[in-house]
Amino acid sequence: MCGRYSLTSDTYSNYIEFLDMGYPFQVPSRFNIAPSQPVPVIRLKGSDKDQAILPDAPLPAREGTLMRWGLIPHFAKEIKTDRPLINARSETIADKPSFRGPFRRRKCLVPADGFYEWKRDGASPVPHYIHLPGRMPFTFAGIWEAWTGPAGEDWLETVSLVTKPANGVVSKIHHRSPVIVEPEDHDLWLRPADPPDRDIFSKLSTRIDEQFEMYEVSPYVNNARNDGEDCIRQASKDQFRLF
Repeated sequence: MCGRYSLTSDTYSNYIEFLDMGYPFQVPSRFNIAPSQPVPVIRLKGSDKDQAILPDAPLPAREGTLMRWGLIPHFAKEIKTDRPLINARSETIADKPSFRGPFRRRKCLVPADGFYEWKRDGASPVPHYIHLPGRMPFTFAGIWEAWTGPAGEDWLETVSLVTKPANGVVSKIHHRSPVIVEPEDHDLWLRPADPPDRDIFSKLSTRIDEQFEMYEVSPYVNNARNDGEDCIRQASKDQFRLF
């Protein structure tokens, strides 16, 4: 699974400029983004209104917005915080009741410049930071949903990150990894498909998976209240495990 990640303001600003979206809102530098927190998300304009898009029609422009990390299905009676749906498995996303609607009509991109995974090694899991060279930005594949309260008194947009069997450096410490969407595949991922495109994950490039680098970090990151560059600081040499 993917349960923590980082995104700095400079990274986000450069990425939005790269996507030719303008700069929709300020994003503070975050080094330990955790479930239930608001996260920047990129989606198609009009997707919040569930507008139909013909298969061969040009896609609408993209827009940035904030969503709560941890998808709440539209049919949920209340917000549950004990087991938020922060990840959706690529193998079952088209069939699970909580995910199949968003997978068809409400896919999104979630910008990041690194993420964390924990190696189960001994008594305590060991945190590792995974990133591209130079901490270049990238995007997770995401799906989102809109939830309203039973009486229509609430409106909340939430997001899950999509995961797949791990490969590259991540596979050395964990069996799952987030799906990364490269720029040339953004339109492919964002385009609605009803019935769903069950083969879409085989169409996405995986070249970027082999570019990720990884190093061990301090248990400081384990506490979601901790933030700042200490979260991504490499552990001392006597703690560091070289793969």
